[in-house]
Amino acid sequence: MGSSVLFLCFFLFIFLFHLSSYKVVTGQNICQSSTCGDSTSPEIRFPFRIKMQQEKTCGYPGFDLKCEYQNQSRTILELPSSGRFWLQEINYTKQEISIVDPENCIWRKFLTLNLSSSVFSGAYYDNYTILRCSTNLTMPLPLSMKSIDCMSNSSYEIRATLATVMETEFWMSLTGCERIATVAVPVPWSGYYDENGDRSFSREDLRLEWDEPNCVDCETKGGRCGRLKSSNVSGIEFGCFDIPPTANGKTGLPRSVSYAVTIGIGIPALLCGIGIACYVGGKVKRFSRRNSHITQAGSSSTFNPQPAVIAIALDESTIESYPKVVLGESCRLPGHNDSPCPICLAEYQPKETLRTIPQCQHCFHAACIDEWLRTNATCPLCRTSPALL
Repeated sequence: MGSSVLFLCFFLFIFLFHLSSYKVVTGQNICQSSTCGDSTSPEIRFPFRIKMQQEKTCGYPGFDLKCEYQNQSRTILELPSSGRFWLQEINYTKQEISIVDPENCIWRKFLTLNLSSSVFSGAYYDNYTILRCSTNLTMPLPLSMKSIDCMSNSSYEIRATLATVMETEFWMSLTGCERIATVAVPVPWSGYYDENGDRSFSREDLRLEWDEPNCVDCETKGGRCGRLKSSNVSGIEFGCFDIPPTANGKTGLPRSVSYAVTIGIGIPALLCGIGIACYVGGKVKRFSRRNSHITQAGSSSTFNPQPAVIAIALDESTIESYPKVVLGESCRLPGHNDSPCPICLAEYQPKETLRTIPQCQHCFHAACIDEWLRTNATCPLCRTSPALL
């Protein structure tokens, strides 16, 4: 039992050592990040992917990008029904992108912008009215009407203003400006107001955000979202990987991996604990049986009951006078009783030294009976008192 327990504990130690030496392999489809240009270009990783550079499983539907290498490297995002845009920035923590018109006229894009079939949307929207005003105006236009230079020419000027009836109808009647269209302009949560709290028209980029896949919590903890290998066309699954161990006190392991590690450690540890408990319990039980037998042998007689004696112990000379014998290979005893030793309950082995009480011919291990007779003057089996014979 003892050797089995030691072997089990040694196995557990080796298992834990190897477990700490290897990195956990998950179901993640490992994909390296990429860019379309130098370090100033946005880093492209899940849920985005660059066609022809990254596998399809590295991205999420609706987040495909292209690289354009004419003049300078550009990252291209094509929005359904809205055309091509240059991707300037990706904020993975806020799930927000910044795009610009390749022709540097974002207001012209607003005339045909339609995000209904896109994975992107605005944080919220402001309605703007686009006006065509003559360059020969008799009165100046207010500053709240932004001039769109990329859409203006020498004959007329294109202006944009918030679509409020008071402002647009009033100025159109006075100045003769013509309404072109009213469009919904996506507006970001931040960076849209100037230092005075007024709406700012200085931005020439378009800020959009996405909701699905939601990786905000993963990115906030320092991890990276990734698509799982088990994903298929009908159901795409993604997980959070590489979370630093100190993030909220968690390891960042997927639930299935955590279960595997728990079972792998818990079962050997449980078996080791059971083995140690059995080994210790056996030792305690054996010790208790030995003490119980000695107590019973000292308090009751099963062979030839004798009157109560007053002798307490034998002296060393008397004990040494009792005959000794060394057992042979047959382990045949010279006295009446059979194996095992009535005192320690252990089986007799060849070459062991036994001592016999001559008055009753009962045999014991020499060490066992010597210790007994130093405190008791009677035979442990029959209660014969050699001192009184």
